[in-house]
Amino acid sequence: MCGIAGIVAQDAGRHKAALLRMVAALRHRGPDGEGSHLYPDCALGHARLSIVDIAGGAQPMLAPDGKTAIVLNGEIYGYKELRAGRLRDYPFRTQSDTEVLLALYELERHRVLDILPGMFSFALWDDRRHELFCARDRFGEKPFFYATSVDGSFVFASELKAILASGLIDPVLDPEGVAHYLQYLYVHPHRTIYRNIQVLPPAHRLLFRDGRAEVTPYWTLPTTQSQLGPDDAVEQFRELLGRAVARQLVADVPVGAFLSGGLDSSTIVALAARTNGRCKTFSFGFGPVIDELPYARGLAERYGTEHTELVDQDVDIADLLVRMSAVYDEPFGDSSNIPTFLLCQMARQHVTVALAGEGADELLGGYSFWYRSLFNMERAGRLRAAARGMVRVTAALCKRAGVTTPDWALAAQEGIALLRQHGTPGAAHVAQTSYFTADEIKALVPTHTCDPHRSVSFARSLDGVLRLDLLHYLPGDILVKADRASMAHGLELRAPFLDWEFASFCLSLPMSLKVTRTSDKVILRQAFAEAWTPAIRTRGKQGFGAPVAHWLRRRSVQALKREVLGNPSSRIYDVVSRVAVAPFASRDDYRTWALLVLALWMEGR
Repeated sequence: MCGIAGIVAQDAGRHKAALLRMVAALRHRGPDGEGSHLYPDCALGHARLSIVDIAGGAQPMLAPDGKTAIVLNGEIYGYKELRAGRLRDYPFRTQSDTEVLLALYELERHRVLDILPGMFSFALWDDRRHELFCARDRFGEKPFFYATSVDGSFVFASELKAILASGLIDPVLDPEGVAHYLQYLYVHPHRTIYRNIQVLPPAHRLLFRDGRAEVTPYWTLPTTQSQLGPDDAVEQFRELLGRAVARQLVADVPVGAFLSGGLDSSTIVALAARTNGRCKTFSFGFGPVIDELPYARGLAERYGTEHTELVDQDVDIADLLVRMSAVYDEPFGDSSNIPTFLLCQMARQHVTVALAGEGADELLGGYSFWYRSLFNMERAGRLRAAARGMVRVTAALCKRAGVTTPDWALAAQEGIALLRQHGTPGAAHVAQTSYFTADEIKALVPTHTCDPHRSVSFARSLDGVLRLDLLHYLPGDILVKADRASMAHGLELRAPFLDWEFASFCLSLPMSLKVTRTSDKVILRQAFAEAWTPAIRTRGKQGFGAPVAHWLRRRSVQALKREVLGNPSSRIYDVVSRVAVAPFASRDDYRTWALLVLALWMEGR
C-alpha cells in the first residue's frame, strides 16, 4: 500500500522538483520510504508503506534490463502462487508482489489485467515502446487521478492533493461535481470535483502514448448465471470467502480486523481467527446514541481476540470536520468518515494491515432499509390485477375488523405504491438515496445542467440496482471513505468480500440467495450463522452512520456553522446560491451537514 505519482513529458528531468513535491504530498500513504526514477520522457515517484518484502520491495521497481519500471499502490493477492507457477523461470531479485506484476507484464503485456488479482492502481513505463500503461482494480479500492497540463505534460497520482502539488495543473471547479455531491454526498466515481482533472474508473486501463490518453474497460460485472443448488452454493460461498480471507492475511507486518458487531465484520473475524489464531480486533462506539460495542465485544470474547475499543465522547467533531476536507481532497459528506478515520488512527497503533467488510452489502443485498422496499416493488410489478385487488380487499377488511394487516399484504401494498410513484426500482432507489431533490439542487447550483447519476433510474430490477450500487455507491462513497481514512494514517485496509474470485461468484447468484421479503444476505446467514454469537445472529442492519443531528447540536459545530454558512463572504457562495442555502442552514439535519461539509471544503481549497 503506497502512494504513486508520475509525469510524462519531453525532458522529464525538468519536472524533478514537481515530482518530489507530489511524492511529499503522499507521504502519509507511504511513511516508510520514498523513491523516484527518471527516464528521458517519464518521471516516476513512490511513497512506500512496507507490507511485503520489507527489505527488497522498494519502488519504482525496474525490470532486469532497466527498460520498464513500475510504481504500484495496493496488493496482488495470491502473488506467491503466480510466482511459483507461470513465472517460475523469471529472474526474480526480490520477494515482493510488485516484481510479480512487473514479471507478468513482461510475459503478457496488457493482457496481464485478465489474470491479475488484488486491489491496485499502478503505472508502468515501457521505455522501449515509449508508453505509459496504467490500470485500476476491478471495484475501485485504490485510487488513480490524472490530468494534462497546459504544456501537454501528463500528470498522475494516487490523490488529488499530489496532482495539485505538482504546480502543473490549475484546477477548475466543476458545478456538475458539486451538484452530484449535494444529491448523493459524494462526487461521481467517474469524475472529480474539477473539470480538468480526471479519475480512472474502476476496472479500466489507461494507455498514454504519442501525447494522448486512451481509457478502456478491461472487465465488466459477470451476469447472474449460477446453476448451483442452494446447498452447493452455500458450500462454495463458504470455501471462497475462507480462501479470500486467508489470502488477505498474508503480510510481513502485523494484521488485524475491524469489528463492528455486524454480520460482515463478524464473519471476517471468525475466519481470520481460525486461520491466524489470536487476532487483533478494533471497534468504534458512539456512546449511548448508537452503541454497537456489546455485539463486537461478544464476538471478540468468543474468538479470544485482542480487542480494542474507541468511543467518540471526547472527540472534537468541529476540528475533525475541518480536517476531513484535507484528508478527502473533495467534498465528502458520508458522516461515517469520521469514525472510520478515528478507528484507523487507533488501529495503526497496533497493526499495519486491517481487514474490513466493505463490499458485502452491495454484493449480497445488505442495505435492507433500501433493498427490502425495492424487493416488494419488484414483486408487485409481477402481480396480476386480480392479485392487486386481493391485497386491497385484505387490507380493507383488516382495517374494518380492527385486526393487524398480514405482513405479506403490507409488503405488497408498499410495493404497489412505489411502483405507481416511481415506475422502476432504479428510479425509486434514486429517491431513496438523494438528499436534495432535483429542483432543490437546481436552485442551489444554478449553473449545473445535468445529473451524471441519472442512468441509475433505468434499473428495472433489484439485481440491477445492486449492480449499479457496485458501480457507483461502492467506489464513489464506501471505498473512497475507506482508502482516505486508512491511508491518512499509513494503514492498509483490505476487503475480503471484494476478492475477485469470491465477488464474481456472488454476482452470479440469483436474488433468492440475497434478499427475500423477510431477510437479507440470505446466503451469508446460511453459510456462517453458526460462527456468530446469538445476539449478532438475530440483530437487524445498523450500518456505520454517525449521529449527525446530535453532532450538529454541539456548541463547537454550531459555531462552525455560523462561521461558514452564516457568512455572506464564504467561498461556498461562489458556486452555491446563498438564498437557497438559508432554509437548510437553519436546520440540524443531514442536509445541513452536507452544506457544512461543502462550505468547509471550499474554504480550504
